[in-house]
Amino acid sequence: SLGISQSESEGLLFSRSDILGTARYTSMGGAFAALGGDATASSKNPAGIAVFRNNEFSLTPAYHENFSEGIYYNKTITTGKSNLNIGSFSLVGVQDLKNAGRWKNTAMSVGMNRTATYHQKYSLKGENIGSSILDDYTNIANSLGIASNNLSGAYPFDLYLLWKNYLIDNYSDDSAKYFNNAGVLPIDQGYSVTTTGAKRELYFNFGGNYDDKLYIGAGVANSKIVYERTSTYSEYYDPKDTTTLIDEFSQTYYDKASGRGYSAVLGAIYRPVNALRIGISWKSPEVQRLAYTYESDNVTVEEGISYEELSPDILNYKYRIASPMQTTAAIAYTIKKIGLVSLEADYVDYRMINMRGLADSDPFTNENAAIDNLLKPTINVRGGIDYRITPFISARAGYALFGNPYTKMVQTNGKFEIFSLGGGYQTDDFFIDGSYQYKWSSDQFTLYDPSLVQPATLNSSDHRVAITIGVKI
Repeated sequence: SLGISQSESEGLLFSRSDILGTARYTSMGGAFAALGGDATASSKNPAGIAVFRNNEFSLTPAYHENFSEGIYYNKTITTGKSNLNIGSFSLVGVQDLKNAGRWKNTAMSVGMNRTATYHQKYSLKGENIGSSILDDYTNIANSLGIASNNLSGAYPFDLYLLWKNYLIDNYSDDSAKYFNNAGVLPIDQGYSVTTTGAKRELYFNFGGNYDDKLYIGAGVANSKIVYERTSTYSEYYDPKDTTTLIDEFSQTYYDKASGRGYSAVLGAIYRPVNALRIGISWKSPEVQRLAYTYESDNVTVEEGISYEELSPDILNYKYRIASPMQTTAAIAYTIKKIGLVSLEADYVDYRMINMRGLADSDPFTNENAAIDNLLKPTINVRGGIDYRITPFISARAGYALFGNPYTKMVQTNGKFEIFSLGGGYQTDDFFIDGSYQYKWSSDQFTLYDPSLVQPATLNSSDHRVAITIGVKI
Protein backbone atom coordinates (compact mmCIF):
# COMPACT_ATOMS: atom_id res chain seq x y z
CA SER A 1 0.00 0.00 0.00
CA LEU A 2 1.12 3.55 -0.76
CA GLY A 3 -0.66 4.87 2.34
CA ILE A 4 1.31 5.46 5.51
CA SER A 5 -0.71 3.54 8.14
CA GLN A 6 1.07 3.01 11.44
CA SER A 7 4.73 2.21 10.79
CA GLU A 8 8.23 3.07 11.91
CA SER A 9 8.09 6.11 9.60
CA GLU A 10 5.10 7.52 11.47
CA GLY A 11 6.74 6.88 14.85
CA LEU A 12 9.81 8.73 13.58
CA LEU A 13 7.79 11.58 12.06
CA PHE A 14 6.13 12.46 15.37
CA SER A 15 9.36 11.97 17.37
CA ARG A 16 11.56 14.45 15.45
CA SER A 17 11.65 18.19 15.94
CA ASP A 18 12.80 21.12 13.82
CA ILE A 19 14.39 24.55 14.32
CA LEU A 20 11.27 26.67 14.80
CA GLY A 21 10.27 29.38 17.25
CA THR A 22 11.54 32.90 17.93
CA ALA A 23 13.48 34.74 15.23
CA ARG A 24 16.55 35.02 17.44
CA TYR A 25 16.54 31.28 18.09
CA THR A 26 16.00 30.29 14.46
CA SER A 27 18.54 32.77 13.07
CA MET A 28 21.29 31.15 15.16
CA GLY A 29 20.44 27.60 14.13
CA GLY A 30 18.76 26.85 17.46
CA ALA A 31 22.15 26.77 19.24
CA PHE A 32 20.92 28.19 22.55
CA ALA A 33 21.27 25.39 25.10
CA ALA A 34 24.29 27.13 26.70
CA LEU A 35 22.97 30.68 26.28
CA GLY A 36 19.40 31.00 27.52
CA GLY A 37 17.62 34.31 27.63
CA ASP A 38 15.28 33.29 24.81
CA ALA A 39 11.70 32.04 25.08
CA THR A 40 12.03 29.12 22.65
CA ALA A 41 15.48 28.21 23.97
CA SER A 42 14.09 27.85 27.49
CA SER A 43 12.07 24.86 26.30
CA LYS A 44 15.23 23.23 24.98
CA ASN A 45 17.14 23.94 28.19
CA PRO A 46 14.90 25.37 30.95
CA ALA A 47 17.96 26.62 32.86
CA GLY A 48 18.05 29.38 30.27
CA ILE A 49 14.92 30.93 31.74
CA ALA A 50 16.98 32.02 34.77
CA VAL A 51 19.19 34.15 32.50
CA PHE A 52 16.31 36.59 32.02
CA ARG A 53 16.55 39.83 34.01
CA ASN A 54 13.19 41.36 33.08
CA ASN A 55 9.60 40.30 32.68
CA GLU A 56 8.90 39.87 29.00
CA PHE A 57 6.19 39.11 26.45
CA SER A 58 6.97 38.07 22.88
CA LEU A 59 5.08 36.96 19.78
CA THR A 60 6.48 35.40 16.59
CA PRO A 61 4.47 35.30 13.36
CA ALA A 62 6.12 33.24 10.61
CA TYR A 63 5.73 32.46 6.92
CA HIS A 64 6.89 29.16 5.42
CA GLU A 65 7.10 28.18 1.76
CA ASN A 66 8.04 24.68 0.66
CA PHE A 67 9.25 23.77 -2.82
CA SER A 68 9.51 20.12 -3.76
CA GLU A 69 11.23 18.80 -6.86
CA GLY A 70 10.14 15.31 -7.86
CA ILE A 71 12.32 13.43 -10.38
CA TYR A 72 11.00 10.21 -11.89
CA TYR A 73 12.23 8.53 -15.09
CA ASN A 74 14.18 11.69 -16.01
CA LYS A 75 11.10 13.90 -15.72
CA THR A 76 11.13 16.73 -13.16
CA ILE A 77 8.06 18.37 -11.59
CA THR A 78 8.33 21.27 -9.11
CA THR A 79 5.45 22.08 -6.76
CA GLY A 80 5.05 24.44 -3.82
CA LYS A 81 3.00 24.94 -0.67
CA SER A 82 2.93 27.93 1.67
CA ASN A 83 1.78 28.42 5.25
CA LEU A 84 1.34 31.42 7.55
CA ASN A 85 1.54 30.54 11.24
CA ILE A 86 2.43 31.61 14.77
CA GLY A 87 5.89 30.24 15.53
CA SER A 88 5.82 31.07 19.23
CA PHE A 89 4.44 33.27 21.97
CA SER A 90 5.63 33.49 25.54
CA LEU A 91 5.31 35.29 28.84
CA VAL A 92 8.33 35.38 31.16
CA GLY A 93 8.19 36.44 34.81
CA VAL A 94 11.32 37.19 36.87
CA GLN A 95 11.54 37.40 40.65
CA ASP A 96 14.57 39.06 42.28
CA LEU A 97 15.79 37.33 45.44
CA LYS A 98 17.24 40.09 47.60
CA ASN A 99 17.53 38.10 50.83
CA ALA A 100 18.42 34.64 49.56
CA GLY A 101 22.18 34.66 49.77
CA ARG A 102 23.80 33.77 46.48
CA TRP A 103 20.54 32.97 44.77
CA LYS A 104 20.05 36.02 42.57
CA ASN A 105 16.66 35.38 40.99
CA THR A 106 14.12 32.86 39.83
CA ALA A 107 12.09 32.97 36.65
CA MET A 108 9.26 31.13 34.99
CA SER A 109 7.80 31.09 31.51
CA VAL A 110 4.60 29.92 29.86
CA GLY A 111 3.99 29.85 26.15
CA MET A 112 3.76 27.94 22.90
CA ASN A 113 6.38 26.81 20.40
CA ARG A 114 5.76 25.30 17.00
CA THR A 115 8.20 22.37 17.04
CA ALA A 116 7.44 20.67 13.70
CA THR A 117 5.61 21.51 10.49
CA TYR A 118 4.15 18.96 8.10
CA HIS A 119 3.11 21.18 5.20
CA GLN A 120 4.37 19.79 1.91
CA LYS A 121 3.17 19.02 -1.60
CA TYR A 122 4.98 17.06 -4.29
CA SER A 123 4.27 15.25 -7.55
CA LEU A 124 5.93 12.65 -9.76
CA LYS A 125 5.26 11.78 -13.39
CA GLY A 126 6.90 9.08 -15.48
CA GLU A 127 6.33 8.19 -19.12
CA ASN A 128 6.69 4.98 -21.14
CA ILE A 129 7.27 2.76 -18.10
CA GLY A 130 7.48 -0.96 -18.77
CA SER A 131 5.76 -2.16 -15.60
CA SER A 132 2.61 -1.45 -13.62
CA ILE A 133 1.93 -1.31 -9.92
CA LEU A 134 -0.66 -3.96 -10.75
CA ASP A 135 2.22 -6.35 -11.43
CA ASP A 136 3.42 -5.82 -7.86
CA TYR A 137 -0.06 -6.20 -6.35
CA THR A 138 -0.65 -9.37 -8.40
CA ASN A 139 2.57 -10.86 -7.03
CA ILE A 140 1.55 -9.89 -3.49
CA ALA A 141 -1.93 -11.39 -3.84
CA ASN A 142 -0.54 -14.65 -5.21
CA SER A 143 2.07 -14.88 -2.46
CA LEU A 144 -0.65 -14.41 0.16
CA GLY A 145 -2.78 -17.17 -1.35
CA ILE A 146 -5.95 -15.44 -0.15
CA ALA A 147 -9.31 -16.17 -1.74
CA SER A 148 -10.99 -13.24 -3.47
CA ASN A 149 -14.06 -13.39 -1.22
CA ASN A 150 -11.78 -12.68 1.77
CA LEU A 151 -10.10 -9.59 0.32
CA SER A 152 -12.66 -7.09 1.65
CA GLY A 153 -12.02 -8.14 5.22
CA ALA A 154 -8.26 -8.69 5.05
CA TYR A 155 -7.10 -6.00 2.60
CA PRO A 156 -9.97 -3.50 2.25
CA PHE A 157 -7.82 -0.49 1.37
CA ASP A 158 -5.84 -1.74 -1.62
CA LEU A 159 -6.16 -5.30 -2.98
CA TYR A 160 -9.93 -5.40 -2.55
CA LEU A 161 -10.48 -2.12 -4.43
CA LEU A 162 -8.22 -3.21 -7.27
CA TRP A 163 -10.07 -6.54 -7.50
CA LYS A 164 -13.49 -4.88 -7.25
CA ASN A 165 -12.71 -2.64 -10.22
CA TYR A 166 -11.25 -5.57 -12.23
CA LEU A 167 -7.72 -4.16 -12.24
CA ILE A 168 -6.63 -7.49 -10.82
CA ASP A 169 -8.79 -10.57 -11.06
CA ASN A 170 -8.76 -14.18 -10.00
CA TYR A 171 -9.00 -17.20 -12.27
CA SER A 172 -12.43 -18.78 -12.52
CA ASP A 173 -11.14 -22.14 -11.34
CA ASP A 174 -8.97 -20.79 -8.51
CA SER A 175 -10.18 -17.88 -6.36
CA ALA A 176 -6.72 -17.52 -4.73
CA LYS A 177 -4.73 -17.21 -7.95
CA TYR A 178 -4.59 -13.79 -9.63
CA PHE A 179 -3.68 -12.00 -12.84
CA ASN A 180 -3.97 -8.34 -13.82
CA ASN A 181 -5.42 -6.37 -16.72
CA ALA A 182 -2.57 -3.91 -17.20
CA GLY A 183 -1.98 -4.66 -20.89
CA VAL A 184 1.37 -5.06 -22.59
CA LEU A 185 2.41 -1.61 -23.86
CA PRO A 186 4.37 0.90 -21.73
CA ILE A 187 2.27 3.19 -19.54
CA ASP A 188 2.49 6.62 -17.89
CA GLN A 189 2.43 6.93 -14.11
CA GLY A 190 1.69 9.77 -11.70
CA TYR A 191 2.00 10.17 -7.96
CA SER A 192 1.00 13.18 -5.84
CA VAL A 193 1.17 13.75 -2.11
CA THR A 194 -0.16 16.62 0.01
CA THR A 195 0.51 16.80 3.74
CA THR A 196 -0.67 19.42 6.22
CA GLY A 197 -0.46 19.96 9.96
CA ALA A 198 1.98 20.81 12.70
CA LYS A 199 3.18 19.92 16.16
CA ARG A 200 2.75 22.70 18.74
CA GLU A 201 4.04 22.59 22.28
CA LEU A 202 2.51 24.36 25.28
CA TYR A 203 5.11 24.64 28.02
CA PHE A 204 5.81 25.77 31.55
CA ASN A 205 9.43 26.27 32.68
CA PHE A 206 10.96 27.32 35.98
CA GLY A 207 14.58 28.15 36.75
CA GLY A 208 16.93 29.71 39.28
CA ASN A 209 20.16 31.72 39.10
CA TYR A 210 22.84 30.89 41.67
CA ASP A 211 25.51 33.57 41.97
CA ASP A 212 25.46 34.30 38.21
CA LYS A 213 27.51 31.11 37.88
CA LEU A 214 25.03 28.27 37.84
CA TYR A 215 21.60 28.29 36.28
CA ILE A 216 19.24 25.35 36.75
CA GLY A 217 15.76 24.70 35.45
CA ALA A 218 12.96 22.25 34.81
CA GLY A 219 9.94 22.26 32.57
CA VAL A 220 6.91 20.33 31.39
CA ALA A 221 5.27 20.38 27.98
CA ASN A 222 1.97 19.35 26.43
CA SER A 223 2.20 19.03 22.66
CA LYS A 224 -0.66 18.93 20.17
CA ILE A 225 -0.19 16.98 16.95
CA VAL A 226 -2.35 17.42 13.86
CA TYR A 227 -1.38 15.59 10.67
CA GLU A 228 -3.18 14.86 7.40
CA ARG A 229 -1.85 13.17 4.28
CA THR A 230 -3.51 12.54 0.93
CA SER A 231 -1.63 10.46 -1.63
CA THR A 232 -2.81 9.49 -5.11
CA TYR A 233 -1.16 7.00 -7.45
CA SER A 234 -2.33 7.00 -11.09
CA GLU A 235 -1.67 5.04 -14.28
CA TYR A 236 -2.53 6.05 -17.84
CA TYR A 237 -2.73 3.44 -20.59
CA ASP A 238 -1.86 3.67 -24.28
CA PRO A 239 -5.04 3.83 -26.41
CA LYS A 240 -3.26 1.60 -28.94
CA ASP A 241 -3.01 -1.24 -26.40
CA THR A 242 -5.77 -3.64 -27.50
CA THR A 243 -4.95 -6.15 -24.74
CA THR A 244 -6.65 -4.04 -22.03
CA LEU A 245 -9.90 -2.14 -21.62
CA ILE A 246 -8.40 0.23 -19.04
CA ASP A 247 -7.99 3.89 -19.98
CA GLU A 248 -6.62 4.96 -16.60
CA PHE A 249 -7.04 4.47 -12.87
CA SER A 250 -6.12 6.23 -9.63
CA GLN A 251 -5.85 4.93 -6.09
CA THR A 252 -6.07 7.50 -3.28
CA TYR A 253 -5.24 7.04 0.41
CA TYR A 254 -6.32 9.39 3.21
CA ASP A 255 -4.41 9.42 6.51
CA LYS A 256 -5.29 11.53 9.54
CA ALA A 257 -3.62 11.52 12.95
CA SER A 258 -4.20 13.83 15.89
CA GLY A 259 -3.51 13.77 19.58
CA ARG A 260 -1.41 15.06 22.44
CA GLY A 261 1.96 14.31 23.96
CA TYR A 262 3.49 14.89 27.39
CA SER A 263 7.13 15.35 28.29
CA ALA A 264 9.51 16.91 30.81
CA VAL A 265 12.93 18.52 30.52
CA LEU A 266 15.78 19.29 32.95
CA GLY A 267 18.81 21.48 32.34
CA ALA A 268 21.74 23.45 33.70
CA ILE A 269 24.09 26.18 32.49
CA TYR A 270 27.44 26.77 34.19
CA ARG A 271 29.75 29.78 33.81
CA PRO A 272 33.28 28.83 34.97
CA VAL A 273 34.42 32.28 33.77
CA ASN A 274 32.36 35.22 32.61
CA ALA A 275 32.94 34.62 28.90
CA LEU A 276 32.29 30.87 28.84
CA ARG A 277 29.03 29.02 29.28
CA ILE A 278 28.52 25.26 29.32
CA GLY A 279 25.04 23.84 29.01
CA ILE A 280 23.48 20.42 29.35
CA SER A 281 19.86 19.29 29.15
CA TRP A 282 17.85 16.10 29.20
CA LYS A 283 14.41 15.68 27.67
CA SER A 284 12.29 12.76 28.75
CA PRO A 285 10.54 10.45 26.29
CA GLU A 286 7.36 12.10 25.07
CA VAL A 287 4.30 9.91 25.52
CA GLN A 288 1.84 10.63 22.73
CA ARG A 289 -1.76 9.42 22.60
CA LEU A 290 -3.06 9.58 19.03
CA ALA A 291 -6.29 8.94 17.15
CA TYR A 292 -5.77 7.64 13.63
CA THR A 293 -8.14 7.49 10.65
CA TYR A 294 -7.40 5.73 7.35
CA GLU A 295 -9.47 5.17 4.23
CA SER A 296 -9.02 4.86 0.47
CA ASP A 297 -10.81 4.87 -2.87
CA ASN A 298 -10.21 3.73 -6.43
CA VAL A 299 -11.43 5.37 -9.62
CA THR A 300 -11.02 3.35 -12.82
CA VAL A 301 -11.92 4.51 -16.31
CA GLU A 302 -12.68 1.75 -18.83
CA GLU A 303 -13.71 2.58 -22.40
CA GLY A 304 -14.58 6.12 -21.30
CA ILE A 305 -16.77 5.11 -18.34
CA SER A 306 -15.67 5.92 -14.77
CA TYR A 307 -16.14 3.45 -11.92
CA GLU A 308 -15.49 4.43 -8.29
CA GLU A 309 -15.05 2.07 -5.37
CA LEU A 310 -14.67 3.19 -1.74
CA SER A 311 -12.90 1.16 0.89
CA PRO A 312 -15.55 -0.89 2.71
CA ASP A 313 -14.09 0.13 6.06
CA ILE A 314 -12.81 3.33 7.58
CA LEU A 315 -10.08 2.49 10.05
CA ASN A 316 -10.42 4.37 13.35
CA TYR A 317 -7.75 3.46 15.82
CA LYS A 318 -6.16 4.86 18.96
CA TYR A 319 -2.57 4.16 19.80
CA ARG A 320 0.45 5.41 21.72
CA ILE A 321 3.91 6.48 20.65
CA ALA A 322 6.72 6.90 23.16
CA SER A 323 9.48 8.99 21.60
CA PRO A 324 13.13 8.53 22.62
CA MET A 325 14.75 10.67 25.28
CA GLN A 326 17.19 13.33 24.11
CA THR A 327 20.45 14.56 25.67
CA THR A 328 22.03 17.86 24.66
CA ALA A 329 25.50 19.25 25.43
CA ALA A 330 26.45 22.81 24.52
CA ILE A 331 29.17 25.42 24.82
CA ALA A 332 29.10 29.16 24.15
CA TYR A 333 31.76 31.86 24.28
CA THR A 334 31.11 35.60 24.45
CA ILE A 335 33.66 38.07 23.13
CA LYS A 336 33.24 41.02 25.48
CA LYS A 337 30.44 43.13 23.98
CA ILE A 338 31.29 42.27 20.38
CA GLY A 339 29.28 39.05 20.08
CA LEU A 340 29.22 35.36 20.81
CA VAL A 341 29.67 31.90 19.30
CA SER A 342 27.57 28.90 20.33
CA LEU A 343 27.82 25.17 19.50
CA GLU A 344 25.77 22.19 20.64
CA ALA A 345 24.88 18.59 19.84
CA ASP A 346 22.00 16.23 20.61
CA TYR A 347 22.16 12.48 20.99
CA VAL A 348 18.93 10.65 20.15
CA ASP A 349 18.52 6.88 19.81
CA TYR A 350 15.50 6.39 17.57
CA ARG A 351 15.53 2.65 18.23
CA MET A 352 13.89 3.58 21.54
CA ILE A 353 10.65 4.64 19.83
CA ASN A 354 7.86 2.39 21.03
CA MET A 355 4.35 2.01 19.61
CA ARG A 356 1.37 0.32 21.21
CA GLY A 357 -2.40 0.15 20.77
CA LEU A 358 -4.51 1.84 23.44
CA ALA A 359 -7.89 0.12 23.38
CA ASP A 360 -6.66 -3.39 22.59
CA SER A 361 -3.09 -3.19 23.97
CA ASP A 362 -1.79 -4.32 20.58
CA PRO A 363 1.99 -4.60 21.10
CA PHE A 364 2.68 -3.44 17.49
CA THR A 365 5.15 -6.30 17.17
CA ASN A 366 5.95 -5.74 13.49
CA GLU A 367 6.24 -1.98 13.80
CA ASN A 368 8.51 -2.13 16.86
CA ALA A 369 10.66 -4.79 15.19
CA ALA A 370 11.03 -2.49 12.16
CA ILE A 371 12.03 0.36 14.48
CA ASP A 372 14.76 -1.81 16.01
CA ASN A 373 16.07 -2.95 12.62
CA LEU A 374 15.65 0.13 10.43
CA LEU A 375 16.37 3.06 12.77
CA LYS A 376 19.58 4.00 14.56
CA PRO A 377 21.04 6.58 16.98
CA THR A 378 21.86 9.99 15.54
CA ILE A 379 23.75 13.10 16.54
CA ASN A 380 22.26 16.45 15.58
CA VAL A 381 24.61 19.46 15.59
CA ARG A 382 23.87 23.18 15.65
CA GLY A 383 25.96 26.32 15.66
CA GLY A 384 25.31 30.04 15.73
CA ILE A 385 27.00 33.42 15.93
CA ASP A 386 25.77 36.81 17.09
CA TYR A 387 27.70 39.96 16.15
CA ARG A 388 26.89 43.22 17.91
CA ILE A 389 27.04 45.95 15.26
CA THR A 390 26.00 48.68 17.68
CA PRO A 391 24.76 48.50 21.29
CA PHE A 392 21.25 48.21 19.82
CA ILE A 393 21.69 46.24 16.57
CA SER A 394 22.88 42.64 16.10
CA ALA A 395 23.51 40.42 13.07
CA ARG A 396 23.21 36.63 13.35
CA ALA A 397 23.84 33.42 11.42
CA GLY A 398 23.42 29.73 12.12
CA TYR A 399 23.58 26.19 10.82
CA ALA A 400 21.94 22.92 11.87
CA LEU A 401 22.49 19.35 10.68
CA PHE A 402 20.06 16.61 11.64
CA GLY A 403 21.57 13.20 10.98
CA ASN A 404 19.98 10.37 9.03
CA PRO A 405 18.07 8.16 11.50
CA TYR A 406 17.79 5.22 9.08
CA THR A 407 20.20 2.29 8.81
CA LYS A 408 21.72 1.12 5.53
CA MET A 409 19.00 -1.52 5.31
CA VAL A 410 16.64 1.07 3.82
CA GLN A 411 16.99 3.45 0.91
CA THR A 412 15.32 6.35 2.74
CA ASN A 413 17.49 9.25 3.86
CA GLY A 414 16.10 11.30 6.76
CA LYS A 415 18.99 13.77 6.97
CA PHE A 416 18.29 17.50 6.59
CA GLU A 417 20.23 20.76 6.88
CA ILE A 418 19.18 24.28 7.86
CA PHE A 419 21.06 27.49 7.02
CA SER A 420 19.93 30.70 8.68
CA LEU A 421 20.51 34.46 8.84
CA GLY A 422 18.94 37.21 10.90
CA GLY A 423 19.27 40.33 12.94
CA GLY A 424 17.69 42.30 15.73
CA TYR A 425 17.14 45.68 17.30
CA GLN A 426 16.60 46.13 21.04
CA THR A 427 16.24 48.87 23.62
CA ASP A 428 15.56 48.76 27.33
CA ASP A 429 11.83 48.53 26.65
CA PHE A 430 11.30 46.42 23.55
CA PHE A 431 12.99 44.36 20.83
CA ILE A 432 12.32 43.16 17.32
CA ASP A 433 14.13 40.29 15.61
CA GLY A 434 13.94 38.83 12.13
CA SER A 435 15.22 35.58 10.64
CA TYR A 436 15.41 33.69 7.37
CA GLN A 437 15.93 29.92 7.16
CA TYR A 438 16.71 27.66 4.25
CA LYS A 439 16.05 23.98 4.93
CA TRP A 440 17.25 21.35 2.46
CA SER A 441 16.73 17.60 2.20
CA SER A 442 16.96 14.97 -0.52
CA ASP A 443 15.55 11.46 -0.53
CA GLN A 444 15.00 8.47 -2.81
CA PHE A 445 12.19 5.93 -2.70
CA THR A 446 10.33 3.51 -4.95
CA LEU A 447 6.59 3.54 -5.60
CA TYR A 448 6.45 -0.25 -5.60
CA ASP A 449 8.70 -3.32 -5.96
CA PRO A 450 12.19 -1.93 -6.74
CA SER A 451 12.87 -4.86 -9.07
CA LEU A 452 10.07 -3.57 -11.31
CA VAL A 453 10.48 0.20 -11.21
CA GLN A 454 13.19 2.85 -10.97
CA PRO A 455 13.54 4.92 -7.77
CA ALA A 456 12.15 8.43 -7.55
CA THR A 457 14.13 11.37 -6.14
CA LEU A 458 12.54 14.05 -3.98
CA ASN A 459 14.46 17.27 -3.32
CA SER A 460 12.77 19.51 -0.78
CA SER A 461 13.62 23.12 0.13
CA ASP A 462 11.87 25.23 2.75
CA HIS A 463 12.12 29.01 2.89
CA ARG A 464 11.06 30.43 6.24
CA VAL A 465 10.75 33.97 7.51
CA ALA A 466 9.99 34.82 11.15
CA ILE A 467 9.60 38.13 13.02
CA THR A 468 9.59 38.30 16.80
CA ILE A 469 8.22 41.36 18.58
CA GLY A 470 8.86 41.58 22.31
CA VAL A 471 8.09 43.95 25.16
CA LYS A 472 10.01 44.09 28.43
CA ILE A 473 7.61 44.66 31.27
